[in-house]
Amino acid sequence: MNEAGWLRLSERWLRLLLRLYPPDFREAMGPALVEAYRDRCRAALRGRGTGAVIGIWLGALADSVRNGPGERMRPAVQWRRGGNWGRDMEIAIRRLVRAPLFVASVVGTLAVGLGVFAVVSTVVYRVLVAPLPYQHPGDLYFVWRDYRAFFNLDRGWLGGTDVAELQKAGGVIEGAAALSSSRRTLTAGAGVDPAEITVFGTSPNLFRLLGAAPELGRSFADAESGPGAPPLIVLTHQLWQRLGGNRAIVGTDVRLNGAPYTVIGVMPKSFGFARHSSLGPAETPDAYIALDVKLAATRPGAGMFAGLLRARHGTPPAQVTQAVAAVARIVDARDFKSRGLKLYPVALRGDLVAAVRPALRVLGAAGLLLVLVLAVNLSTLLLARTMQREREFAVSRALGANPGAIMRATLVEGSVLGGLGGAVGALAAVWGTRVLVSLAPADLPRREYVAMDWGLASGVVLTGAVLGLLAAAVPALWGARVKLSSLLSAVAVRGGGGHGRMRRVLVVVQVALSLMMLGTAGLVVRSFGRLLRADPGFDPAGVLSVRVPVSGQRFPDTTAVLVLQDRLQASLSAINGVSVVSATSALPLTAGPDQTTMGVPGAPGNTGDDAHDHPLVDYMGVRIGYFGAMRIRILAGRDFEPSRVDGGTEVVVDRAFSDYFFPAPAAAIGARVRIDSDTMTIVGVVNQARQYEVDHDGRPQLYYRAENAGYRSLSWVMRSERPASSLAPEVRAAIRQVDPELAMSELLPMRVIRNQSLSQQRVSAVLIGTFAMGALLLAAMGLFGVVAAAVTRRRHELAVRLALGADHPRLLRLVLGEGMRLVLVGILIGLPGTWLAGRLVRSILVGTSASDPLALGAAATGLVVVTVAACYLPARRVLRIEPSRSMRDDTL
Repeated sequence: MNEAGWLRLSERWLRLLLRLYPPDFREAMGPALVEAYRDRCRAALRGRGTGAVIGIWLGALADSVRNGPGERMRPAVQWRRGGNWGRDMEIAIRRLVRAPLFVASVVGTLAVGLGVFAVVSTVVYRVLVAPLPYQHPGDLYFVWRDYRAFFNLDRGWLGGTDVAELQKAGGVIEGAAALSSSRRTLTAGAGVDPAEITVFGTSPNLFRLLGAAPELGRSFADAESGPGAPPLIVLTHQLWQRLGGNRAIVGTDVRLNGAPYTVIGVMPKSFGFARHSSLGPAETPDAYIALDVKLAATRPGAGMFAGLLRARHGTPPAQVTQAVAAVARIVDARDFKSRGLKLYPVALRGDLVAAVRPALRVLGAAGLLLVLVLAVNLSTLLLARTMQREREFAVSRALGANPGAIMRATLVEGSVLGGLGGAVGALAAVWGTRVLVSLAPADLPRREYVAMDWGLASGVVLTGAVLGLLAAAVPALWGARVKLSSLLSAVAVRGGGGHGRMRRVLVVVQVALSLMMLGTAGLVVRSFGRLLRADPGFDPAGVLSVRVPVSGQRFPDTTAVLVLQDRLQASLSAINGVSVVSATSALPLTAGPDQTTMGVPGAPGNTGDDAHDHPLVDYMGVRIGYFGAMRIRILAGRDFEPSRVDGGTEVVVDRAFSDYFFPAPAAAIGARVRIDSDTMTIVGVVNQARQYEVDHDGRPQLYYRAENAGYRSLSWVMRSERPASSLAPEVRAAIRQVDPELAMSELLPMRVIRNQSLSQQRVSAVLIGTFAMGALLLAAMGLFGVVAAAVTRRRHELAVRLALGADHPRLLRLVLGEGMRLVLVGILIGLPGTWLAGRLVRSILVGTSASDPLALGAAATGLVVVTVAACYLPARRVLRIEPSRSMRDDTL
């Protein structure tokens, strides 16, 4: 083969080896490598022969195998394959690496803001948006009774006859289930302390309606309910874990109130269900048992069941409402002689989240507003960075760089910063979400599902990148659209006016948004302050409570129960430092009382209208000394007598009760109260100890003697001068001393119970306040930067003014006035937005107007104080200007 043939073969060999390199490498370097390779092969042939050429081939093979894959894996190469954007990405990262302080400040600010936003958005998504873990959850409804034809209650439990009628309705109603809730003492063998758990009694078809099946074992069969049905139980995954998590538990027995129940199934960890209450928070069960009653045989007037309904898939809500209303007409005509009983359905999700939806919407809106403030602040920072690079842009434009390149560089830099901030914020949100869940109300719907996952974390990172891209659009457009002559002249005078105007506009926007956030926070915090100062009708300081249920199987005789409760009271009273011990069937602020209708014959407040004269009231049993232990003020009459007399015919009522029927509390003393066929005498009127909300009265209240009413499960209250929490070990020991098999639950100071009742408002106030402080800090940072840039830009002008006779204080006022004008303009622009924000949060305000002048005035004042400080600090640099030195430096 001649020389030309060897050279052609060598070239083909090299081009084959170049396939190991990425396409952009072959494009850029391939022709030069081929030419150099040909020259080496030609020289080898002429000097050393074909053996040397083969050696060059083998060396080229080794180099390509070693370097080609590595070149393909280089990130810079991957980015370059994307064209100009890829090269800009690589350049932007290198440029940011050389500015670590700038990157740290921007990423830190974004991480905090996006982290808080991620926490709130996680809660909002999980509670309000994420699908419920049931089959076709949109077809599930809770059904309620509207009792307003009988008394003032528009949301009440169903009767068993209502559910039985829904079950056989057919049409768009595929099925219905009844649920009742009870607290029972669980004992499960040696090594497991007795515990009070929440048990749901259900129709056997509950799990089929939900489209859920046990992880272990099975659910109830249709024949396994009603009178005489076998005692069976299905455990939740959480209770199963508490009992040891042994898979062999299926088929074994546990005891509820002393009676054996056979475990037939364990629900999956992902399964959760709550029965909403007509009166208080939703209830989450620990276990399920089948109802031991026949629904159609229950008393129609006794509302005791929650009703769950599944509609045919895809049925519009309006048709479901019509179908339920048709069932209501049947029940009303048959059982209530057409007096006007109504039933109505509420979508399952809507029913569960109704109480928290307003607060979560407000928090979501506040989070979005904070993100908007972050975007504006990031735009300000990037615009300042663009200003610092004016000389670079001017030189680049003079050398032929097009505006698109400048625009791409700024956009890429913003997106990189935003993505980094989002990534750090997502990591912080994992921890923050756990903290928020620990602070959130125990009755927060779907609380157990509130957690960050990869999908939500990716969304936060993407939000950060998009936020950075949008924020960079302002400086990018300025850098791309400004004329070259203007850019060069701006550099010549060390800072132009175009970017200055744009930064001032951005700062005004930040101030306006910050005022909206501060005004909203002021309203929410002022509302929360009113709640903290509200009188709940009792004094929680120094009171410890504990619930002790007494099993009917172990103590079937009422006399034995009373003896046990007397022993408990004596044992608790013997604890060192305890001054008063008593008990109640329903602690304040727990929504625990029973309800009944009652009348006061001959009372001045009667109108002759049966519904008005027989209102729905809360009734509770209390032991002697309860009003003193809780420091509930007696307004008229007396407490119960220490001796157990009169067979339970004495009652104490609250102020709301006496006001309903009598002109003054004293007028109620001695009046006779009729409940069904029983008649009792009012012996005292007390202040209302609020059961539902701390800030205003609920239903009228009536108190029985617990001993005479036969209450078995009581919450004991102990007042002591010692810290309530320090009594807990001694309280446990005292109860164990009376009976080691008694269960205990809810061992809490009353101050904690009061605080828990305000947890939703507290979380809202803390989060919105945090948002507002963050927005204020960002606005202050923006103002600081604007004033500092103004001093730098006008340094020569200020030096000239000083040389011509102006003094430093006058120049300080001049520069400070520029910043304050921005603040005042921002406040004027933000005032209408503040009013709109107040209207948005009014649904969660208590005792506070949406336009409360004190809260809004304090927000505006705080904004002015902080922003004045932010303006004054950089403006003081004017005092260090020396005219001669400054003008000499500018000349040089």
